[in-house]
Amino acid sequence: MVRKKKLSPSGAKDDHGEYHNVHVNLHEDELAVAGMDIGDDVFVRVREDKIIIQKADQDRVEHEF
Repeated sequence: MVRKKKLSPSGAKDDHGEYHNVHVNLHEDELAVAGMDIGDDVFVRVREDKIIIQKADQDRVEHEF
């Protein structure tokens, strides 16, 4: 499944009117394909050209991407 998403500004603006946070909305059908539910804890990894979101299951954490 592939859907184009927008990184939407989130949170308060700083003194210069700039945002420093974003959010991405994921639909429940996208979460279901990933084996996740609304409210699940996740790990977020940031690499040079990727953002990886993985269910926070301590027994099944993948470390190499």
